[in-house]
Amino acid sequence: MSEQFAIAEYSYTGKDIVKVTAQNFLNLKRKEKNAKKQFVVKAALKLFAEKPFYEVSIRQVAREAGISPATIYRYFPSQEELFHEAFVQEIASATREFRSMVQKENPASIEEFAVRFVDHLMENESAFQMMTCLMLKDGLANQVAGKFDSATRIFFDLFEQLLVRHGAKKDTARLYSQSFIGSLAGILMTFRNYPLKNKKAIRNHIIRIVKVTSELYSDQLTTR
Repeated sequence: MSEQFAIAEYSYTGKDIVKVTAQNFLNLKRKEKNAKKQFVVKAALKLFAEKPFYEVSIRQVAREAGISPATIYRYFPSQEELFHEAFVQEIASATREFRSMVQKENPASIEEFAVRFVDHLMENESAFQMMTCLMLKDGLANQVAGKFDSATRIFFDLFEQLLVRHGAKKDTARLYSQSFIGSLAGILMTFRNYPLKNKKAIRNHIIRIVKVTSELYSDQLTTR
């Protein structure tokens, strides 16, 4: 008969204690792994803020993090997986603001949502670069492609909710959402490096186009 340990109203056998200890160890190892992954992502984001992300190598990230490249590959099997994880975290930081715009008592207008969406990507150059790279790159690993789709779907979902709150029919709101977010991304990619005198002038030009596009969508919704 295995030894019994009575604690409060519960009774544990030696085998139970071994199981609990093993589970605690696995939990600690999982937390340690997540902490190390987060440390690598923070190092990557710091470098992305200093130069275009496509110029940042795994070796440079490793140097910034104070670890070996081999250690990074233990947590991120490919460069694109590291860049994707950094992109997801950039998106997550913005999600709360956009969700508030959609779900508050008086939701933001279509134009307000669009302008903030574009401004966020213009203010966060690394997020914009990673988004366009992942959108256009062929042959993404299935796991990366799936996670990227999940990240971008957040904005489709939020804008769909906003459209419904502004009177769009649920059966067409998703299509309008995908069309609109795609239009905003296209506007950014087309005019991000437009030959104007400075970044402020470029931003003002982009916002004018975004406002025209928002008006077209708003008019379409009110006439249906």
